[in-house]
Amino acid sequence: MVEKTEKGFTIIELLVAIAVVGILVPTLSGFVNTLNRLNDRARDLAIVNSLAENKVEGLRSMGFTALNDGTTTFTNELPPTIGSPKSASYVVSSPNSSTRQVDLSISYNDHGTTQTLTYRTYVGEVGVGQY
Repeated sequence: MVEKTEKGFTIIELLVAIAVVGILVPTLSGFVNTLNRLNDRARDLAIVNSLAENKVEGLRSMGFTALNDGTTTFTNELPPTIGSPKSASYVVSSPNSSTRQVDLSISYNDHGTTQTLTYRTYVGEVGVGQY
């Protein structure tokens, strides 16, 4: 009787291992791509929200009398990391004699989809903390 003393993988074991790797690698690759897109989207949203907050606070700091009705663009203030085409503007209107309404709009390209974020604030004639 001859005994087998050689150790190793059979062809079946190798084929199963190759099949498992062939299924896992593309799945993990797709998962990593999805995570990268979500990370990009979150970064862009945080940047745009921060820019909008800063712009609104700057306009509020100017005060009621410095805000004139009309549209102003500030696309040049958008960072280069935001996807193009991109645009940013705000519209000042006067719903009544003692209030200015500011509508801010920022649009940018998010992996082939246009994202448009809008914000609204009001600036009063009296101002913040005044009676």
